[in-house]
Amino acid sequence: MAMFDNNNSNNSNKKNQPVMPTNINPGTQLEGNISSDGDIRLDGNMIGNIVTKAKVIIGPQGSINGNIDCSSADVFGKIKGNVKVKELLFLKNSANIEGDIFTSKLVVENGATFNGSCIMNSTIANNSKMIEKKPNQLVEEIA
Repeated sequence: MAMFDNNNSNNSNKKNQPVMPTNINPGTQLEGNISSDGDIRLDGNMIGNIVTKAKVIIGPQGSINGNIDCSSADVFGKIKGNVKVKELLFLKNSANIEGDIFTSKLVVENGATFNGSCIMNSTIANNSKMIEKKPNQLVEEIA
């Protein structure tokens, strides 16, 4: 019976448990936004935004039509939208981004492509409002 008790001590233990990663597998079509405290790996197709305090991985078969806001990211697949990464954005050789990039650090492998502007500045990458602005507005605010 203890398994079904509504005991507050069980709820406090959940705060100390590690956050499990979220996986969206190949063949999965997702429409909507994801907000998480843990890592997210996208190998399927998504229309919507991803917001996490952790890492995002867009696998080789993964694609997203939406914005990404995360701590770090590895991109193998396709993104059509703005990408805001607080720390390191790693574009692997098969990565394709159509949108603006806001990050502190960027690594681009030979073969990776992106069409859009790239602003590398830790202040901008850590500002939650920046992903909503157009690149020319950001340049005016920095100057």
